[in-house]
Order: sequence, then structure tokens, then C-alpha cells
Amino acid sequence: MTDPVRRRPYAKTYDKRRQEVLQSAWDYLAAHGDEEFNLRDISERSGVSLRTIYNAFENREGLIAQALLTHHASLFSDVAVGPNDSRSLSEAVEMCRRVAIETIASPCVAITTSRVYFASQERTRVLATLRELPASIVSAWMRSDEADTGCITGFGEQDICRQFANAQWALVAEWVAGALSDEELTRQQQRTMLAVGLAFGNEAGRTVALKLLTA
Repeated sequence: MTDPVRRRPYAKTYDKRRQEVLQSAWDYLAAHGDEEFNLRDISERSGVSLRTIYNAFENREGLIAQALLTHHASLFSDVAVGPNDSRSLSEAVEMCRRVAIETIASPCVAITTSRVYFASQERTRVLATLRELPASIVSAWMRSDEADTGCITGFGEQDICRQFANAQWALVAEWVAGALSDEELTRQQQRTMLAVGLAFGNEAGRTVALKLLTA
């Protein structure tokens, strides 16, 4: 009787390899920021070939951008934020609180991202992602029934998102510089969202914003 054929273990799926690369990239950023971040090191850490990483993310900046985006999304695993989802002002403020807490827990990432956001040299893909992170929160609120759509249209949704992102990252930069305490960072990031609610909310939205502001 012949020995049964030994089957080789199934190769990792593309999805699994991609997630392992993203996790390794985030772990590196959390520990070191983007200093000396390179794809060869991430390949060794994740056990995924360098060629696969290039195919999936194109380059170093593509991987950093996707790692930031994926980790940000993981903070809201219980709150879907898709292109058509809407969030109440209370939910948006809670999302800002979670972002602040994660910022405090990952100072190396905060140092890197705030520097990149306000740097003179362009890192287009990473910068676009950094703008997208806070913008996804305010955009979801602007789709809610608390928002004044006429006022938002008149001012410009993209301009609101950009100014909100600028304000949020300025607070992170102040915290990195030691100008804000952990508590102040959390409070101010939430209050920035409340300011948007006061400025661009309808009657119901402004009522909620005032209530949360004085709570």
C-alpha cells in the first residue's frame, strides 16, 4: 500500500498576506514612526515577499497611507462609516474622542503624521490620507438629518472638511509639542466637531451641539 500523498499547507490568501503586511507596517509606525521605514524590513517582519508588497501597495508611501487608513477604520469597527453612511453629532463627537485616545496611545505615529501634515515638502498620498481621516467623520455627520444642507452647500463641503482636518491636526501638533495635555487634546478635538455642528447644523443640530457643549 503506497503512502498517502502529503499535501502542502495551503498558501496564505492574498487578503491574509495583505492584512499581515498592514499590521506589521502599523506596528513599526507605532514603535518608531516613519524613521527608516522601508519595505524590505516590513517584508521580513510580515513574512510576505517584497514583490507581493510592491504589487499590493506600489511603494513605501502607499503602504504607510493604507496602514494609517486601515488602523483608523479599526477604531470604529462597531460604527460603519461608508461613503453613504450618516452619523449623528453625538456619534461624531464620540468618534473624535476615540481618535484622540488612540493619538495619545501612539505618540510615535502622532509625531510622524503631524509633521507630514504640515511639512513643506509634498508626500501627496500620505497627506491625502491624513486629510481623509478626520474628513470621514465630519462628512458622515453632514449626511445626517441634523445638518443644514443649504448652508453646507453654500460654504462648500470640501472646504468644511479641509478646515476641520486642519484644525484637528493642528491640535495633534500642539499636543506633540507639549502645549496640550492629554485631557485638553481629547476635549478640544471633540469641541472642534461641536463647533461644526453649531456652524452648519439645522435647528435640531444646533440644539444637540449646545446640549453637548454644556454637558
